[in-house]
Amino acid sequence: MTSPLQHRIEISDPQLIAGAPEGVREVFVDLVPASHPHVLVRLQYVVRDGRKVEGPYGIRVQQAPDAPVGEWKPVGATLVRDLPFVKLERVARMVLTFGQRTPEGAPLNLSAGVFEAPPPVEKIPERAEKMVRSHHPDVDPDSGPGAQRRWNRLTRLAEVQLEYNAAAAAGEKAPATVVAEKRGVSPATVNTWLHHAKKEGLDAQLAPDFSVVAVVPE
Repeated sequence: MTSPLQHRIEISDPQLIAGAPEGVREVFVDLVPASHPHVLVRLQYVVRDGRKVEGPYGIRVQQAPDAPVGEWKPVGATLVRDLPFVKLERVARMVLTFGQRTPEGAPLNLSAGVFEAPPPVEKIPERAEKMVRSHHPDVDPDSGPGAQRRWNRLTRLAEVQLEYNAAAAAGEKAPATVVAEKRGVSPATVNTWLHHAKKEGLDAQLAPDFSVVAVVPE
């Protein structure tokens, strides 16, 4: 019988930060990348009031704790360049966000973010409309010119967010540039749209790719 596998991820206990306000704690998330099993990546986050995850404010790359000294390898620019930091950070943030609990054991952050896989390109307009209806059920495009303009703006913001997510999931190093070229605008304009999408609650986060994290027998 095959043993179940678990990802090599560890979350430190929240720690007080000298000089920080009450309710602000420091948390570290350790991951061992599947592509570099001799390496440990440590990401530093801040958790505010036991709920809001901020950061990462620091990243450290070092030898994995269980790597024998004789198998240590230098942590140089080439290794750091090849590490999938974006995907690793996405995994760390999701595990940290959804792993927090109240003293009674209930999840704290089930509403902290929506993690989903990006739809195929041809399905983006349809998904964007569903996002707008879900987050802004009061906006009826048939109720007048003003409502139609707001509907058009919201669906455009949702589409841009989904296009950005799709480019990021495809491994594009500058997803905002990809979206900008498609829409004939500057990357700065795309970043502004993404900012507005977040303010409107339309910033669905990508589902993390757990395959980038090493696994060990349970």
